[in-house]
Amino acid sequence: MSSQLSIEQLISGFRSGQHCPELWRQTLCERHAQLHHLNSFITFGPTAPSAESTGRGAGLYGLPVSFKDNINVSGMPTTAGTPGLADYVPQSDSGIVRRFKQLGAQVVGKNNMHELSFGVTSANHAHGAVINPVDQRYSAGGSSGGCAAAVAAGLVSCAVGTDTGGSVRIPAAFCGIVGFRPSTGLYPADGIVPVSQTKDTPGLLTRTVEDCQFVHAQLTANCYQAEDRPLRVGIPERFLWSDLEDNVHHACRAAIDTLADRGVSIVPVDDSLIGEINEGIQFPLPIFEFFIDFPRFLMKAGRGEQFLDIIGQIRDPAIKRILTAQLESPAISYTDYVQALMSKLRLEKVYRALFEQHQLDLIAYPTVTCSAPLLSDCSAESNFETFVRNTDPASNLAAPSISIPVAAAGALPVGLSFDALAGQDDFLLAKVRHLSHLLNIG
Repeated sequence: MSSQLSIEQLISGFRSGQHCPELWRQTLCERHAQLHHLNSFITFGPTAPSAESTGRGAGLYGLPVSFKDNINVSGMPTTAGTPGLADYVPQSDSGIVRRFKQLGAQVVGKNNMHELSFGVTSANHAHGAVINPVDQRYSAGGSSGGCAAAVAAGLVSCAVGTDTGGSVRIPAAFCGIVGFRPSTGLYPADGIVPVSQTKDTPGLLTRTVEDCQFVHAQLTANCYQAEDRPLRVGIPERFLWSDLEDNVHHACRAAIDTLADRGVSIVPVDDSLIGEINEGIQFPLPIFEFFIDFPRFLMKAGRGEQFLDIIGQIRDPAIKRILTAQLESPAISYTDYVQALMSKLRLEKVYRALFEQHQLDLIAYPTVTCSAPLLSDCSAESNFETFVRNTDPASNLAAPSISIPVAAAGALPVGLSFDALAGQDDFLLAKVRHLSHLLNIG
C-alpha cells in the first residue's frame, strides 16, 4: 500500500492514473483482513469516489477516509459503539461526511470507538477493544481509538473522529500519529451522535502535520500564508507540565529544547488558574448536556422513544452506572450546569490574558501525562481523569489543538500538543508544520 505517500501525493497519483482506485481498494481489503484483529473498524467496505464529486479536479479526489462510528454516513450503520443503535442506518450524511464526499473522497468504513464516546480507551464491550498497532499489548486510547489505529496501521491516510474532551488527541498521542481538534464550530457537527453541543467537534487524524494541514485547507477552502517572524511558545509549567510520567516528560522536554536550540522563543508561564477553573467545567457541562443533546439527536432520527431502552442496553458497566445514576438521582443540577458555563467564560478570559501578557503565539504541553495503558488496565477508574486532564481545557476554550508524536524510535508513543487562540486554526497548523520540520517529524 502507499501509506508512506503524503495525502497530496496519493491524490495526485489517483488523478494522473499512476494509482488505480480499484486496485487500491482490493489491496486495502486484503490488508484489513490481515489486521482485522486490531478491531479498528465496526463497519468496513471501501466505496468508489462519491457521485457528488467525481471530477478529478476535486480537492480530495480518491482519498480513502474512514469515520468514527458516531458520524452518520448514508447507508452505513451508525452504532456509536452501543448495542441499542446497532440497527440504526441513517439515510443522509452528516455535514462533515457530505463535505468530504463533495471533495471527492472515498468512504472506507466506520471506526470502532469507546461506547457512546464516554471513555478514553476504546475498550468496547460490544465490538472488542481497539488494539494499538505500535504495540499490541496496549490500548489505542479513545474515544476515537479505531480512527487512530486505522491511520497508525496504514489502512487509511486520514480518519475523522470526534473530540469532546480529548477524544481525537488522546488516541493520536498513544498511537504515534497526528490528532487535530479544530476550533469548536469550524467543522459541521450535524448528524453526529452527540455528547455535548458546547464541546463536540469532528477532528482529523493523520500520519503527519503536512497531511492534516492539506485536508484542513480543502475542508475550509483556505490558503493560509504564514508570516515569517520569530515564534513565541508558552510552556504552562504549573498545571499542564506537572505530574508527568518520566518518559513523557523526557520526550516532550527534549522536543522543546530542540526547538529552543533552533531559534524558537520558549516562554515559561504560570497556568495554575487554568487547571483550577477547568475542574468546575470538566464533568458538569458534558454530563448535563448529554441528557439534552442525545435525546434531541434521537428525535431527529425518528428514534426518540428508544432513549431509555438505549441507555438500558449499554454494555460498558461504568458508563451505564454513570448515566443511570444521573437519570435516577441527578448529581449534576441545572445550577451546576450554569456555573460550569460561567466558569467557561472565565477560563476563556484567563487563557486570552495569558497569551496577551506574554505575547505568545502558541502554548505547548504533553498531550497526555502518561503513555498508553496495557489492555489489561483499561478498566481502571482513574484512566478518564488522568487522560483528559491536559486535553480538556482546549475543548472548554473552543480552541484549536494539535498533538504530534515526539517519542524516540522504538519507544511507546508520546504526544506533544500545541494550542492557539480560538479561530486561529490556519495559523496553528502552519506554525506546527514548521515546528515539526525543525523536530524532523514526518
